[in-house]
Amino acid sequence: MVSTAHFPFQRRDVLRGDRGGSHGRSGLGVAVTMSLVLERIFCRYPGHAAPVLRGIDMSLASGSTTLISGSTGSGKSTLSLILCGAIPNLIDRLESGGRVVVDGEELTLLPMRQVARKVGLLMQNVEHQLFTDRVEDEVAFGLENMGVPAREIESRLATALQAVGANHLRGRALGSLSSGERQRVMLAALVSLGQSLLVLDEPLAYLDRHGTAALFNALGDLSRAGKTIVVFEHRRDLVRTAVDRELWLGDGRLLDTAPAVPSLPRFEGCASPAESRLICENVSFLRGDLPILRELCLEVRAHESVVLLGDNGAGKTTLLRLVLGLEKTRSGQISVCGLDPGRIPTRQLALNTALVLQNPDHQLFLDTVRAEVTSARTGTDAARAELEALGLCGLAERHPQSLSTGEKRRVTIAAALARHPKLLLLDEPTVGQDDASLALVVRRLHAYVNQGGALLVTTHDERAARALGSRIVLLREGRVIDRSVDDHFVLTRAR
Repeated sequence: MVSTAHFPFQRRDVLRGDRGGSHGRSGLGVAVTMSLVLERIFCRYPGHAAPVLRGIDMSLASGSTTLISGSTGSGKSTLSLILCGAIPNLIDRLESGGRVVVDGEELTLLPMRQVARKVGLLMQNVEHQLFTDRVEDEVAFGLENMGVPAREIESRLATALQAVGANHLRGRALGSLSSGERQRVMLAALVSLGQSLLVLDEPLAYLDRHGTAALFNALGDLSRAGKTIVVFEHRRDLVRTAVDRELWLGDGRLLDTAPAVPSLPRFEGCASPAESRLICENVSFLRGDLPILRELCLEVRAHESVVLLGDNGAGKTTLLRLVLGLEKTRSGQISVCGLDPGRIPTRQLALNTALVLQNPDHQLFLDTVRAEVTSARTGTDAARAELEALGLCGLAERHPQSLSTGEKRRVTIAAALARHPKLLLLDEPTVGQDDASLALVVRRLHAYVNQGGALLVTTHDERAARALGSRIVLLREGRVIDRSVDDHFVLTRAR
C-alpha cells in the first residue's frame, strides 16, 4: 500500500497562470510562459442532448503538474483525448470545438506526426497502446518512429526504464507482464520521448506502492525539466501532495474546488465464517521458467471477504485464473465449492463462481447494459436489483462500449452478482470509480458477503482494501501472509 508521506516528491511552488494567452504573470510580477492553453473547449457525443464538455478554458505554465479529477463519466478521458489532439484529428464522429495550444501552436492545425512530438498520452487501458512483443521494443517503438539514432535510443531507453522503476523488466515478453508492469513500460515509453506535455489518464490504476513512488519521482524530474503534466486520477488523496494545482471536472466545466474525499464504510460482518468455498493447498505455478506461486495455501469461507494484496507481478491475477481453471497448476490442489477446477469444464465451475476481470472490455458483448446484466440464469428482477444497487439504472439502455471505464466495470460487477455466485472473484474492481461509485460498490459487496457469499478481491487501492476486507492476504515471493486488516496496515506503515 502507498503512503505519500514516504515519497520524496512533494508539492512544489511553481509559477503558473490562470486563463488566456500564451504568457501570463505570477503574483510576484514575473513573466510566466504558458505551455498549454485551452480556449472554449466543447464536446458532445452523438445521440446525447447534453455536451460532455462545455466551454472549458485553462492555462498551464511550463513545469507545472495539475491534477484533474471528477465523477465517473464526467468527461475526463474525453478531455485527455482532446489535449493530445486525438479529438478531433483522429476521432471526428462527434461535435467538438475550441482551441488547444501547446507551446504556442494550435494542435488542430498540425499533422498528427507533429502533435505526437509535442504531446504524450498514457491511456486508461494501456493494452490499447502496446504494439510490440518485448519490453525494450515497446520503449524503443516511438523513438524509432521519430528517427532517433540507434545509439541514442539505447541511452534513452535505459534512462526511461530506470526513471519509472522498470529496469527489472528488461528482456521480458509483454504478454508475461501484469497490468501494473505493462503500465510502467508504457510510462517509460512516454518518458523516453521527451514531449513537452504529458497527459496521464488514471496512471495509478494498477501500480503497486513501488511503481507509484517511482512514478511520482519521475514526475518531479520531468517537472523540474520544464515539462507540463496533466494527471487525471480518482485517487485524489494519494496524488494531491505531488501536484501544484487540483481541479474538478463537473457538469462539463473545470472548477477550482473539489468535494471532500468521503470515508468508506468498513466491513463489519454478520456471521462467523462457515463452509469453505475455496481451498488452495500447496499450489505452485511456473510461467516459463519463472516461479510465480510456491506451495501457496489459502482458504476462503462463506461470509468472508478476503483482500489479496501484492506487488505488480506477484501472481494475484494468476491465482484468480488458477481458481477458475483458466491456468493449470504445476503442483498442489485447488477446491472450489468442493470441485477441482482442473478436472471439470469451466462452464460447470461457473454455476457457483463468477470472475470479474481487470479489463471490462473482455467481458462486455451485448448491445445494452440491461442485456449484459440479465441472463437466463438471473432474470429481470435480479438484474434490476443489481442495476439499482450499483447506480446503473440511468445507463440501462446504453451500449456498454459507450460508457466510461468505471461505468463498464460496475456493469461487469452487476452481471456477476446477478447470478448469485457462492464464490466471487474480483480483479481490481475499484479502478475508475469516483468516491460515490466506490461507496456503492463497497456497500453492495458487503451485502453479498453478509448474505453468505465468499469474496476474494485484488486491489492496489488502500482505501478499498480497508473498506472491503474482513482479512488481508499478502502475496509475497509466491506465498501468502495472512493478516487482519488493521494489523496489515500498521505493519505496512512501519516498513
